[in-house]
Amino acid sequence: MKLAVISVTRKGAELAERIAPLLGPGVDVYAKKGRNLSGSHRTYDSLSELVAEIFSLYDGLVFIMATGIVVRVIAAQVQDKRCDPAVVVMDDGGNYAISLLSGHIGGANELTRLVSRAAQAVPVITTATDVAGLPAADVLAVKLDLTIEPFSSLKTINAAIVNGDRVLFFIDKELADHERYIALATRQAVALVDSSELIYSDKYDAAVVITDKEFTIHKPHLYLRPHSLALGIGCRRNTTGAEILSAINQACRTIGRSSNSVAVIGSTVVKADEQGLLAVAERLCVPIKFFTNEQLEQCINQYELSLSDFVNEKIGVGNVCEPAAILAGRNNKLILPKTKYPKVTVAVTTVKYRWWE
Repeated sequence: MKLAVISVTRKGAELAERIAPLLGPGVDVYAKKGRNLSGSHRTYDSLSELVAEIFSLYDGLVFIMATGIVVRVIAAQVQDKRCDPAVVVMDDGGNYAISLLSGHIGGANELTRLVSRAAQAVPVITTATDVAGLPAADVLAVKLDLTIEPFSSLKTINAAIVNGDRVLFFIDKELADHERYIALATRQAVALVDSSELIYSDKYDAAVVITDKEFTIHKPHLYLRPHSLALGIGCRRNTTGAEILSAINQACRTIGRSSNSVAVIGSTVVKADEQGLLAVAERLCVPIKFFTNEQLEQCINQYELSLSDFVNEKIGVGNVCEPAAILAGRNNKLILPKTKYPKVTVAVTTVKYRWWE
């Protein structure tokens, strides 16, 4: 977590210097010009200008000053809890550390606990699930590296948890990593129920489901999507990102999966400069791997994949999307074989392990 500690008073600068080494390596410390006694801090003239400049550059910001000051200087920068950094406020006496912004997804609640330990301060955390000692869907998503879908339902589900409704957390045991998810959830004091129990809707008021599939659920629900799918993509030159993304969404719907579960995209090195393809990988926040014709050809021969004379003429190899999916996912069991969409072909397999990390 990339952190910045910012103070406005001389006393705050002294506190910042004391706690920064305890928050982890490489913490940047900012002091108001003229209040930096040791000379080791970065200095600034205008707090509002500093915050506007660095707000999006850090995972977490620790302000040592009055809460009201912080509210005013960050107000213009706050966008969305999915992307805002964690914001923690501490008084310059080191008495209290307050989780102010992005408590769950941004990690401000955990950062507050870390800061409070470093300063021997009292942590102040006001998110309802934490106060009640209850599991929150967004905390579980962060801990298990899952994508929340739809995000608009998060408030409804967490409210149901806080209000004492029967909210069950389910796991799709057909996921290759389901045992790891169960173990990680257990560490968060969350028991995961087999998704086959979803049919017994009289046993719950709302559901949180870890799966890459689409289920029919008649109660309020939220999906937590694992990164479990490898896509192989072939496309014509200058195909737009919107056209490729549309094909991906259609492909995922065809097999009853979510595009939020895409973990990696594979294609040919011939498409390494294809702007639409690169834009889609960036949009989905996934890596894209480009394979040589030799690699694709070897995979085609090994698994006896179908060939296209047209693709061979254009690319130099008779099939792109299927071998690219297999190579990207390290899994030859295609759950969607080559499927044609306007200007795009897509194949899908599941990821056995994240070999690119």
